[in-house]
Amino acid sequence: MRKSTQALMGLASLASVITGWEIGASAKTTGFTTTPVATDTNTPVDTPTDTATATPSTKPTTTPKPSTSPTTSPTNTPAPVQTVTRTSDPVYYRFGTVQLSVTKSGSTITDISLDQAGATNGRGSAFPYLVQQALAAQSANFDTSMMSGATYTTIAFQQALDNALGKF
Repeated sequence: MRKSTQALMGLASLASVITGWEIGASAKTTGFTTTPVATDTNTPVDTPTDTATATPSTKPTTTPKPSTSPTTSPTNTPAPVQTVTRTSDPVYYRFGTVQLSVTKSGSTITDISLDQAGATNGRGSAFPYLVQQALAAQSANFDTSMMSGATYTTIAFQQALDNALGKF
């Protein structure tokens, strides 16, 4: 395997790990609270048990009755985040056509899908890398210095991404 391919695959793997970490870090909690469940099935929950001793000087003791109402804590429910998808205009370039659909949740780009991704002579293999880089950068301004041989494809991809982001 050539060094450039190894470097490209390493960067692609790193970008996917970083993207996964960022998505996991931005996940919202559901506000779900659990209620306590009685685990002792031998003693009925509603009936207090009396434990009296034979000595008259000792008072009978009772165990407190467990609460049967669930306790809830107030939770601040965040406003629902709207997920919107916009499609770019097709960008025609020297080696094909690029058209993207970009999905944003709030202000975060969550997905970029390739509606049209035409490229000749193997230049299409750059698209997965470009998608990863754009997701990591959250814009069309990302480092393309590791890409070689796909300059026109990269420029067309960035133009399509800019076009789609301009529609939000």
